[in-house]
Amino acid sequence: LRFLKIMKAKLNYNVKNNSDLLDKIKKLKKKEWKKGLYEKQSWGHPLHRIGPYVGRIKPAFAHFLIKYLTEEGQTILDPFCGIGTIPLESSLMKRNSIGFDLNPYAIHIAEAKCNIEIDLQKKISEIEKIKINLSGYNLDKIPEWVKNYYNPRTLKEILFFLDYFKKKKDKFLYGCLLAISQGHRPGHLSKPCAWTIPYKPRPNDPGEYRSVKPRLIAKIKRNFEETNFKRGKMKIQKKDARKLKNISDKSIDAIITSPPYLNTLDYVNSHRLRLAICGHYENKKLVPLKNKLIQHKKTYLSEMEKVIFQFNRVLKKNSLCCLVVGDHFDSSGKVINTYQLLLSIFKKYNFDFIDIIEDKIPVNKSVQKKTLKIKSDRIFVLRKNA
Repeated sequence: LRFLKIMKAKLNYNVKNNSDLLDKIKKLKKKEWKKGLYEKQSWGHPLHRIGPYVGRIKPAFAHFLIKYLTEEGQTILDPFCGIGTIPLESSLMKRNSIGFDLNPYAIHIAEAKCNIEIDLQKKISEIEKIKINLSGYNLDKIPEWVKNYYNPRTLKEILFFLDYFKKKKDKFLYGCLLAISQGHRPGHLSKPCAWTIPYKPRPNDPGEYRSVKPRLIAKIKRNFEETNFKRGKMKIQKKDARKLKNISDKSIDAIITSPPYLNTLDYVNSHRLRLAICGHYENKKLVPLKNKLIQHKKTYLSEMEKVIFQFNRVLKKNSLCCLVVGDHFDSSGKVINTYQLLLSIFKKYNFDFIDIIEDKIPVNKSVQKKTLKIKSDRIFVLRKNA
């Protein structure tokens, strides 16, 4: 009789949990991130706008995934965090978050979002007091294509300040400066070029001198906002999603992530100028980085299986895993739904399919892609069952 009571209680618990989850999925299907103020790219905390990244999800999109699939106080893992959109939004929503990525530029921007418990006026005063010394900065080793984007004195100042902030371990200012090192507005430090992809500047542009200090101060004023409310902990590390050795078994409450798009986006070349500015401009660094990324057609599924194995290990029982995956087109133009390729692997590692939500995304010609066809993101929700 006692056994029957226990089993009945478990059954009722599971029925209630399933009902609650299906209700949350139903709310997700309303796609609130496409309505009203949420539709704007500028929605959300100013820290979301520190720097750009190809393929990043909108903060409002992250907001609703976190809102409906997790609870306050839980620990959320994003092993492909890019510039930290999901970890930051999770932290702002009183969740604890962990974000990993392999791209050095992305990590610098994501780390800047962790370090915001600052006195803004004190920070500005510190910047103003820095004595600039460019005597040790020779541009001979900097590639010509990089120098073509800058006035020589401006480039030397950028390198000086990045070195200064690195020595001071000031990740917030390092990330903010790296972000404005490229762009098309007067507040940016390069010759006018795109904010995201570094298209070549005009060949007849001599490059005006642009002082770093005033532009950096203006930048931190734009991106800093007092956080008088309680936030969750946020941790960012340069780690490989296939090797989550520093995360204990069954310690994660939920995984929300957007893995690299299969054979579609070039996460290295698209950020080549900012990568070069922070010291990654030689092939001996960039080629190994490209080879490490999980997006190559021949190895995508085998490498993602290593990731899913880790998901199974670190997730708690009955916890949710949400992936935002994009379509892929084969050589004939046929649509390949990435989630269908991944589903069989997830089932192999004790994950139950819950639901999928299709979200058509507009073509963005300013982002480097191998196709300009209309495609969809698919919100792929699963639950670990053991």
